[in-house]
Amino acid sequence: MNHDNLKKIIDITKSLNTLYIEDNNDVRNQTLKMLNIFFENIIVATNGNEGLSLFKSKNKFESSSFDLIITDIEMPVKDGITMINQIREIDKEIPILIFSAHSNTEYFLQTIDAGIDGYILKPYSIDQISNSLSKIIEKNKLKTINNHIINLENDFLWNTEDSLLFKDEEEIKLTKSEIKLFTLFISTKGSLKTYDEIENYIFDEYSTSSKRVRNLMSRLKQKLDYELFESIYGHGYKLKYKKIL
Repeated sequence: MNHDNLKKIIDITKSLNTLYIEDNNDVRNQTLKMLNIFFENIIVATNGNEGLSLFKSKNKFESSSFDLIITDIEMPVKDGITMINQIREIDKEIPILIFSAHSNTEYFLQTIDAGIDGYILKPYSIDQISNSLSKIIEKNKLKTINNHIINLENDFLWNTEDSLLFKDEEEIKLTKSEIKLFTLFISTKGSLKTYDEIENYIFDEYSTSSKRVRNLMSRLKQKLDYELFESIYGHGYKLKYKKIL
């Protein structure tokens, strides 16, 4: 694959949340060197049971859910095919790639039945990985950087491209401070923000008091008729994302 095509793939994959499951330490470390070319956010599991647990915990919130799974087949505690079948009961769409040393027909047919999107035999190369990712992208199965809509709790939607908030397809008019508030939390995927962090980002003048931040949150709550930012007592606030059932 030429450099330009590889760059196009990386532009799409770099921000994706990827779950990688492999029990062999040496293979895992070597593979991660290649995967780090494509992905900035990789969470690792060492068996199918760990992989399933991580998937379930992340899948509760759309903001942190996985976009892609890469897994081995033969693993202790729970094998890859069993894990995939259980994941498919929860999410039938998430792309899944198999990295395996096994080329026998039985394994291959089982993975097809489980609904996988690619099967790469070890040892693999950058070209093999990029070609598999390219096929998944062509099938429009990967979330891309052009997906600008963030689903928030209580059916609120945030458009990251235009910095707009919607509810029931109606735009909610926001002040400059409110827009900056959403931008701050969305840019870091809703992680907890302290009063000081919010204060420094939104207001021109620094204050040791949290009064301005609390007043901003109070006014926004009244405007939305909903508490979209959860107050964490003594710490700050978290933005509420839509839960995935």
